[in-house]
Amino acid sequence: MAGRHRSYEGPDNSARARGGNSGGRGGNSGGSSFPTGLVAIGAVLVLAAGGGYVYYTKKHDTTGSAAGAHTPAAAGSSCAAPTTLNVDANPDVYTAVKAVADGMTDPCVHVNVTSAEASAVESFLAGTAKGGDVTSAPDVWIPDSSMWIDVAHAGGVKSLAANPTPIATSPLVIGMPKPVADANGWPGKPFGWADLLANVKSNKLQSAVPDPTTSGPGLAAITMLRAAVLGPAGTDKAKQTQALQNLTLVYRVMSTGVSSSMSALLTSLPTDGATAAGSGGVAAFPATEQKIAAYNTASPATPLVALYPSDMGTMMMDYPYTVSSSLDAAHAKAAADFQTLLHSPSAVNTLQKAGFRDPKGAAAGILTAANGANPAVPALAPADSTHTAASAALSVWNVTSEQTRGLVVMDVSGSMGLTVDGQFDPTTHAPLTRLQITAAACVAGLPLFGDSSQLGLWTFTTKDAADGGGTVHNELVPMGPLSAPVGTSPSRRQALNNALQQLSIQPGSRNGLYDTILDAYKTVLTGWAPNESNAIVVFTDGKDDGLNSMSADQLITKLNALKAANPNHPVRVMIVALGSGVDLTTLSRITAAANGQALHADTPADIGSAVIAGFAGRLNDQ
Repeated sequence: MAGRHRSYEGPDNSARARGGNSGGRGGNSGGSSFPTGLVAIGAVLVLAAGGGYVYYTKKHDTTGSAAGAHTPAAAGSSCAAPTTLNVDANPDVYTAVKAVADGMTDPCVHVNVTSAEASAVESFLAGTAKGGDVTSAPDVWIPDSSMWIDVAHAGGVKSLAANPTPIATSPLVIGMPKPVADANGWPGKPFGWADLLANVKSNKLQSAVPDPTTSGPGLAAITMLRAAVLGPAGTDKAKQTQALQNLTLVYRVMSTGVSSSMSALLTSLPTDGATAAGSGGVAAFPATEQKIAAYNTASPATPLVALYPSDMGTMMMDYPYTVSSSLDAAHAKAAADFQTLLHSPSAVNTLQKAGFRDPKGAAAGILTAANGANPAVPALAPADSTHTAASAALSVWNVTSEQTRGLVVMDVSGSMGLTVDGQFDPTTHAPLTRLQITAAACVAGLPLFGDSSQLGLWTFTTKDAADGGGTVHNELVPMGPLSAPVGTSPSRRQALNNALQQLSIQPGSRNGLYDTILDAYKTVLTGWAPNESNAIVVFTDGKDDGLNSMSADQLITKLNALKAANPNHPVRVMIVALGSGVDLTTLSRITAAANGQALHADTPADIGSAVIAGFAGRLNDQ
C-alpha cells in the first residue's frame, strides 16, 4: 500500500544501519615480559564505555505445516472490495515471498509485500524508530529470525500473535573464503565457536560482522558467542565475572570490524576479502547459509565456504510468519490464507530454489557442496526457553561497541619509574618500569578503537617545590578522531602510538592527581558528544601529594556540581591505581561522583584485567 514505507524496493537495497567502522586488531605477545591477552588488550578498553546465559535456537515446527495448494475463491464468488494484506518481509526472503504472493489467485485478497529490515520493523513496533523506512505496522511480519520477536517483546511490544510458524529456514554459518578454509583444514575437520573465538582474540583470521543492531546474522552471531563465552562459567560467581570480562573483550574486538549490513559486507568481499591464506583481508564472518550459496552461484573469483559450528551447535534462522494480534476478521482470514499458500509445495519449492531450507530444515536447489554448502541438517544449539538471550546479547553489545570520546591520563611522577619484579624488555632484558608496562598495555589496546573514536593523551605531575609544587598536566596528543592527522603524524592513532612509547618520568616530582582529574573532566565535558562514550581513564601509582592541590572532598564537590549542571552529559571517570601506595577508598569516592570506578592492580601486569573488570561492571549497571 502506498505510503507504508519510504523508498525501499527490494533485497538489494543497503540496510539503514548504524554505521560501522573497520580498524586494526590488537595482538598478543608471548612470555612474561609484557602483559598479554586480556591484560594487554584491555588497558584502555574502559574508554569504550547480564545476568546469566542461555543458548539461543528457536524450536522449529517439526509436526509439519498445512500443505497443498491454496484454494482460490469459488467460481462466481464476488467481494465488495479485496482485502489488502500488508506483509513486511526481510530483504533476503522478500523476492521469494513476493513471487508467491503474485501467484495468489484469490480475487478477494491482495497481498502487498514490502522489503523491510527486521530491525526497522521491530524499532517501529517498539516506538523507538527515529525516521527510517517503516512508517506503519504490518499485518504480517516475516523477519529472518524469531530473535527479533523476542527483542520486540523485551521492548514492550504486545501486538504480535503468539507462536509464529516458520515459512523457511537457513542455518547461521561462518562464511570463509575457500582458500583460507582449505589452508586450515575446514570443513574437512570440525569447526566450532571455540575456533572462531580463538581467532577473534589472536587476530589470526581477520573477522567482520554485519551490524548486530540491524542484521539478523550479526545478532545471531553475538548471541551464540555470548553463550559460548558465558556458558562454561555455570553458576560459579567468580567464573561468571571472568567470563563477562572475556565477553567484553570479544565484542570489543568484533566491533572494530562492523559492516553496515550483510549485503554491504558481501558486496565488499571482492575487494576486502582474503584471497589466500595469510593474504590479509576479511577471512571469517557470520552469514546465513542461503547468502553463501547465493554468492557462489555468481562464480566469484574467490568462492566462499559455509562452516557450521559443531561444538555447541548453531542457530537456525527461522523466518517466522508473525501475524498482528489486532487484525479484524477479514484480515485475519487473509493472513491465514496466505500462510497456507506459503506452506504449499509450490511455495516451498520457490523458497528452496532461492537457497532456503523448508521449515523442517530440508535442503534442495542451490544448497550443494559446489556452492559451499552442506545440505545435511546441522547440529543445532538448545532452544532459548527464556526468550531473553538475543536482547541480553544486544544490550551488552550496545555498551561495548560504543565509539569513544575520551582522554588517557598518565601519571609520570617519580614513583612510576620504579621497576617491577619479573618484568623485562624482551629485546634488551632490561627491567621494566611501571610507566613502561602501563604504556605498553595502552599501545596494545589502541587497535580496539575504531577510526571514528576520539582519543587524546595527557601526562601529569607537579612542579618542583622551589617553583611552588603546583600541578602540571601536559597535552601530548589533543583529543580528536583517530583517523585524522595531527601535528606531523598522518593520523592521531600513529601520534598516540609514538607518544606512548616515548613517555618519560619526571624524577623527584609529586602526584597532582586531583587537579588533573577536574581539568580532564572539564575538557571532556566541553564538546560532549551524544551517542559516544565520553570518558577518562587515569593511570596512577600514588595518592595526591601535590603541595597546592585541592582536597579530595573539594574535588568531589566540584564534580557533583558539574554533574548536576549537566545532567544529560555524563562523563565517566575510571582510575587504575597501581602498586601499594594508593588510597583506594578515597579514589572510589571520587569516581563514584563521576559515574566511574577505581580499580586496584597489585602489579602493573594486572592493569588490563582490572580495567576490563571495571568495564564489565559498567555492563552490570545498565
